[in-house]
Amino acid sequence: MSDIKFIGDVYPVQRIATGLWSLDRALGFKGDNGVPLRSLFELYGHEHSGKSTLAWYIAAKVNPNGTVFIADLEGTIEEKYVTEVMRNAGFSGTIRVANYIEAKKGKDALRPHEAQFQDAIDSLLEQDVSAAVIDSIGMFWPIVDVAKDLGERSMGQRAKTVADASRRVAAWLRVTEEPKLCFYINHVHPNIGGRGFDTPGGQTKKFAANIRVWLQRIDNDIPEGSGNFLAEARVQKLKHGGANPERKGLAFFIPGYGVSEEMTTVFDCIRLKIAERGAVIKLLKYDVKKGKDEMVSMGRIGDLVEKAQEPTKHVALFDNFADALEKYEQQG
Repeated sequence: MSDIKFIGDVYPVQRIATGLWSLDRALGFKGDNGVPLRSLFELYGHEHSGKSTLAWYIAAKVNPNGTVFIADLEGTIEEKYVTEVMRNAGFSGTIRVANYIEAKKGKDALRPHEAQFQDAIDSLLEQDVSAAVIDSIGMFWPIVDVAKDLGERSMGQRAKTVADASRRVAAWLRVTEEPKLCFYINHVHPNIGGRGFDTPGGQTKKFAANIRVWLQRIDNDIPEGSGNFLAEARVQKLKHGGANPERKGLAFFIPGYGVSEEMTTVFDCIRLKIAERGAVIKLLKYDVKKGKDEMVSMGRIGDLVEKAQEPTKHVALFDNFADALEKYEQQG
C-alpha cells in the first residue's frame, strides 16, 4: 500500500498540556494530549462550578510569561484571587482587565458591554496576548437594537452580537501563527425538573467554537466543611479530534488557591481504581520485598490537600500518583 500524499496548507494544530491528566486526554487525539491552541473554547455550567477558575488556569498554561486579557462583564473578579490562581498555575506574566469605566463630558460613565467584549477580541491581535477570557457571555447585554439579520432573526440581539463576534474570533484564530486561546464563559439557567438551558450565542457560536466543555461539580466539601470540590469536565465538542460524549476529565478546586494539579492526579487515580479513597488514601504500588503490587497508605485526604498547596515541598509524595498514572497508561 503506497503512502498518501497531502498537498496544500492545513490548519496547524498544536496542543498544550494542562497538567490535569484525564482532561488532557479528553481533549487529546491519538496520543497527542492537551488543549488544541488557536481555538475558541466555550466553557459552561451552573453557578459556582469552577468555570472562571479553570479558564484562568488553562490560560496561564498557554504562555507562562505572556499576557492574559480578561473582559469581566460580571464585575466579580478580584485582583488578589485571579493573581493567586494564575500564579499557582505557574504564570508569571501580565493580567489585563478591560476597563469598565470611561470619562464622558468630564464624568465617569459605565462602558457598554460591547466595548469590553471588543477589547477582549482586539487583544488577540497583540503578539504578547496569549489568551482572552470573556466572563461571561451570559452577562453580555448590547445597547444596539438594530443589526444585520445574518439569518438569525429569532435569536435576539444579544445572541446575534455574540454569534457575529464568534465568527470573527474563529476566523482570526484560524489564520494566526501565534499560539492563542479565546475563552467564552457561559451559564446554564436551571429549569424545574430539567437540566437547564445555556445562555446566548445561538447556533453560530456553537458551530464556531472549536471546543465546548460542560463543567459540573460531582463531589463537594473534601474534606467535610473545607469548601474544596471536585468537578467533572465533559468534552461535548472537539473539532480537532472529533466529538465524543464520553470524553471526561477531572479538576480539583481549592478555595483561595485555584485548580490543584496534584489533587486532580490523586482523584484521577481513584477514578481508575489504582487508588482507594477513604479516611486515608491508598495507592497501588509495587512492593519490592513481596514482589507484587499492594495498596499503600499515602496519608489522610485533608493532609494531602494541605500539602498540595505547597507542591514544591512535596514533589516526591505526588510523584507517586503521577507515576501510577503513567504506568497505567503504558499497560493500556
